[in-house]
Amino acid sequence: MIARARRIVPGPVARTLSCAVLAASLLTTAARAAPLVGFVENWPGISVGSWDRGAELDNPGSGGVGGVGDGFLHVSTPFPAHLGVVSFGPEYAGDWIASGINKVRVWLNDVNTAEALEIHFSIGNGANFWEYNVGFVPPHEAWREFVVDLSSSAAFTQIIGQGTFQAALQRVDRIHLRHDVAPYVKDPEYIQGDFGIDRLLLTNDAVPVQPLSWGRLKSLYR
Repeated sequence: MIARARRIVPGPVARTLSCAVLAASLLTTAARAAPLVGFVENWPGISVGSWDRGAELDNPGSGGVGGVGDGFLHVSTPFPAHLGVVSFGPEYAGDWIASGINKVRVWLNDVNTAEALEIHFSIGNGANFWEYNVGFVPPHEAWREFVVDLSSSAAFTQIIGQGTFQAALQRVDRIHLRHDVAPYVKDPEYIQGDFGIDRLLLTNDAVPVQPLSWGRLKSLYR
């Protein structure tokens, strides 16, 4: 005779535990994928975080908004080129509308040699990407806070792909900061120069919360 393998059917307790573990896993994954109101990126130490591409990047480890010992993201081009930087980090990916984020606050500084900078914020994904029409002019060798208002598509120009502004906010996989001048299209003007970025905050004026650093955010899901 050939022995037949027995099929083991999990009991009610095992099934309940399995469902609970699966649910917890799904909740944790969803939480990690969603941007949070109150998240702030400070670029501690000499880290450049999840930022990449475009211009040259470094973090001097000092001279940020907080002064001595406070790092910031330094974006530069040693010759005329696209002066910009993008993040595909998980801290920014997801549905910004569902998360309640309608403002981005960021500090900028025209470091080193003064240039005619006009820094624009962009958001969305590779198939639907929008640039904020308001250009930020950072002061020379000083920090100033600027605010991106995400409440209306009228303040944005679509520079990549198709789809609505709302759909772009619901499927964000990147944010971008770059020098650009009108008309706003996919490829910006070249410039030789540099600028600093610090304290980039995702917020909603209707929901005052204590800002969360990237280190604090990661610790919540360990």
